[in-house]
Amino acid sequence: MYKEIYENIQKCCGYVTVVLDDEIISEGTCFTFTPDGEVITAAHVVTGRVPIRLEDYSDPNAKIFVKFAGRPALEYRISFCSLSIQCEAFTEIIQLDIATLAPKQKQEAEFPYLPAKITSPNLGQQVFISGFSDDLSLPFNIDLIAKKDFPGMQDFLSAMKKGYMADMMGPLTKRAVVGNHRRIFANDSNTNITIEADIFYLDNGVNSGASGGPVVNENGEAIGVISQRAVTSASQSSAPGLKVPAGATIALSLHPMNAIRQMMHKNA
Repeated sequence: MYKEIYENIQKCCGYVTVVLDDEIISEGTCFTFTPDGEVITAAHVVTGRVPIRLEDYSDPNAKIFVKFAGRPALEYRISFCSLSIQCEAFTEIIQLDIATLAPKQKQEAEFPYLPAKITSPNLGQQVFISGFSDDLSLPFNIDLIAKKDFPGMQDFLSAMKKGYMADMMGPLTKRAVVGNHRRIFANDSNTNITIEADIFYLDNGVNSGASGGPVVNENGEAIGVISQRAVTSASQSSAPGLKVPAGATIALSLHPMNAIRQMMHKNA
């Protein structure tokens, strides 16, 4: 019934790998939203941690690779990373977990993409969530049992470090229902730009690696980006701060793209 949507989501999801000094510092998912190959992802996928710090995504030695199934791994540059809201009423800056990336070199071939729709989700609305997940593993765990000194094996393992999991496995797409959502309106006192967004909870969980993946409606349009797994307290005397996955996913609507465009235009 949803074969075309599932197939297009798989084509549009990319595997993000951030490398610094030959060490992988972050991995995650992104999705194309223009035919030029521009992608949306979660900001923490770019930096590898939260809160988002300027020094984490401005290091000239860090390289970002995005791998789409059937395409070579491409190096990307950061267009925008996180949206910080400074409100006089709050003691800390609020950060929206969204980033946009673009290919470092213009590509001749067009990319399949998910149209980005700036709309609020509705309670009870069915959506599709997709991302690369550790729910999936290579058949027979060949990446673990492979003989490292076998001819050509080092090339294979090196390729896997640049996202070739996109070819080997692809993203995992799940159906979910919007179970809760809250609208945020805020005026950034530094830029004088009004920012709005929906934070919404989906009743199906994603695993690590899916952060930055799309939330897609039944029309095949991207209406959100996966931010994180929801967690719940599992406090006990020996570990009072222990939290475990709650089986839900937290996502952010694409409304911040309006503010991002305004800020990029001001800085141009």
